[in-house]
Amino acid sequence: MGFYIVTTTKFHRECVDYLTYGASQSNWLCNIDVGDTIFLSQFSYKSQDLFGPFKVTKRLFYDKSIIYPGQKYFYRIRFEPINQTRSIEETDLYLYGIEANDIHLYFRIINLIQQNKHLHCIGLTDDEGKAMLEVFQSAGSRYDVCYRIKEINYLENVDRNYIWVKNKLDRSTRFSSESDMETYIVVSLKNVNDQEYAYVTNLLGKYSANNLSDSHIYNQFIFGNAYPSDIVIVNENNINVFELKKDQLTLSQIPQIEKEMKKHLCYSLFSNRIQQTDTNRFNFYLVTLRNKNSKPFRSIIKDKYLNTCEKISAHRENTVTFVEYSVNDSGLSFEEAP
Repeated sequence: MGFYIVTTTKFHRECVDYLTYGASQSNWLCNIDVGDTIFLSQFSYKSQDLFGPFKVTKRLFYDKSIIYPGQKYFYRIRFEPINQTRSIEETDLYLYGIEANDIHLYFRIINLIQQNKHLHCIGLTDDEGKAMLEVFQSAGSRYDVCYRIKEINYLENVDRNYIWVKNKLDRSTRFSSESDMETYIVVSLKNVNDQEYAYVTNLLGKYSANNLSDSHIYNQFIFGNAYPSDIVIVNENNINVFELKKDQLTLSQIPQIEKEMKKHLCYSLFSNRIQQTDTNRFNFYLVTLRNKNSKPFRSIIKDKYLNTCEKISAHRENTVTFVEYSVNDSGLSFEEAP
């Protein structure tokens, strides 16, 4: 079971009354599963309140019915209250942290909410999620709800097939957006029988004690700051970051990729949100569309990566792997580039 905070600036009433939360892009909510626990945060200049806890009852779907005035937010999840809907103020987290003699954990959660209020979804670690539950159970006040559950008039489950059809992958060689590419891979990693699961398992297997089945999968956000990462797969001995590019690798992409590599390398190094051990290894995977002419660009990127690693090599082992994807009749295939 996972834990998430979903955020809004002005639609908390609609979210709670309709027991529905929506986002504008598929990848923001694609990692949330049935049974996960979510908390709703409304952070604005008027208030900083949280509502919940809720249990997810329907994972990502596409629904064009109007819930949020003036906004689309058609990629949605549904949920139900755990016991009853309660509300807390942001300061309740701080006060509970004092009472529990664990102010650092609760202050960390406050910082996550404040720094990432612009995001649709904030993935929580297990200790953060359980800490949130404790506050709601001890400090939360009853929140009166006027349920207005709507029948879903236009619904499509956002699964591999949905993304395949939307991106016309039967006729195209690439995704139309990196957000859909991210969604497709994350959804595939939830099913051990999908071929993408096997490909990623093999890529992780390059390094010791790096099993997908023993890992937590995060997307968009995990290292503890407002800089997003596409897919992060974390286990006891490895931090695996998959940076996704839907197109072929080109020279013009290198400055942006260098920036992303540096941020992932540095921000993950002493993050208090992921388990750190003496044997931690950081594995960076750059995934791009297959192109036989990209080897010179990979060489440049590798040199830049190793140059950054020299500054932190005393703290852990760091690796880089170049991966190329292609589309076939049954899905995506991943192949390590030479």
